[in-house]
Amino acid sequence: MTIRVKEELQLEELTVLADKGYTTGAELSQCAENGITTFCSPKGSSSNHNGLYNIEEFKYDSESDSYQCPQGHELTTNGRLFKKGATYRMKRYKTKECQHCPLKAHCTRNEKGRFIERHEFQDAIDANRTRVESNKDYYRKRQQIIEHQFGTLKRQWHFDHTLMRGLENVLAEVFLVSICYNLRRLMSIHNGIEYLEAFKEYKSLNLGQIGIVSDHKGSQNLQIVSATGSWRACLRTAC
Repeated sequence: MTIRVKEELQLEELTVLADKGYTTGAELSQCAENGITTFCSPKGSSSNHNGLYNIEEFKYDSESDSYQCPQGHELTTNGRLFKKGATYRMKRYKTKECQHCPLKAHCTRNEKGRFIERHEFQDAIDANRTRVESNKDYYRKRQQIIEHQFGTLKRQWHFDHTLMRGLENVLAEVFLVSICYNLRRLMSIHNGIEYLEAFKEYKSLNLGQIGIVSDHKGSQNLQIVSATGSWRACLRTAC
């Protein structure tokens, strides 16, 4: 999706802020290869919640392709990638020193000792995590940019379900609501009268028609009607 946006806007570079749902190694790596800088919420480790040493406490050495545990022991790998699930490939790192370590109970509950699984795209994952943790104020802008839109659409406009059925019809309805939101936002930030006058010159669009009406109080409504007339959305603007 971000690659397509970058191509459509004809940009050499692009910075993207996204939530945890988009934080996958393959996606982050592909973005990096295409000149897209990501700020995606990092996924946590299960060790954070069970009282054991966190994986972040194991230091990775890229030159030797090994990890060093909190006690200074080296965890090595045979270099083979194995599949985990349908799509992930990992390398496994371990050490024989676990069997004699006095802090084993603080590190793992596995009788065979602690092992680390490194994702094939771990470099991209780590780079993204470092960017987010080093720029927390910048990442918070994601909430300011996107979260209020869901609140407006779902709570104020009551767009918590669709009227249409079928993928094509539902997408048309969502796109129409998105157009309404964007137009309202545009006129809130800039001069609404200026844009309303511009709309009068372009009465028809590929997606439908635009009409401008005034009520008895003098407020102007921007009305967008779909080409089939089956869906309607009105915006009240403070002009």
